[in-house]
Amino acid sequence: MIKIMKLTKYFKIVAVLLCMSASLTAKAATDHADITLSHTYEPYVNFTGTAPGASRFYDNDDVYHFIFPVRVNLGTMGLESNTTGDCDLNFSTVNNFKLRHTVSNQTLSKYRVLYRGYSFSRSNNPELTIPCNTTPTALDFILTGWSLAGYDGLIPAGIYRDIITVTVTTQ
Repeated sequence: MIKIMKLTKYFKIVAVLLCMSASLTAKAATDHADITLSHTYEPYVNFTGTAPGASRFYDNDDVYHFIFPVRVNLGTMGLESNTTGDCDLNFSTVNNFKLRHTVSNQTLSKYRVLYRGYSFSRSNNPELTIPCNTTPTALDFILTGWSLAGYDGLIPAGIYRDIITVTVTTQ
């Protein structure tokens, strides 16, 4: 009987140890985290040079010299991009390539924009395709439809203006 008591005592100790082990295991904490790796590629194209975003103002002496016609530089324009390949340029204006009086809306003259050997006007406005990475080159304009005989003191004083918009699209 003493052996059975010793054996029972042994089982009790084993049972107590198992209970302690089970309770310690039940208290263990776990956690996990997901880490998502991603990369977003967004192509961009930017204008470079001195013409984009600039305003050019000319006085009567300048206008007098435009009559012959003289090519007037508006600055330089190029493209810088993280894409390869070509981009399309479209030229548009608020007044359809005309300098108009800001109050009376009277037209002073039509004009052409000259860029990279192309001429852009209300009657000739091609889409221009150039590389998306292009060194800035001259952007000019010439008044058209106006002659020295048309220049006199009857031109209303004021500001004649137009806004040129150049839109670039990657291909």
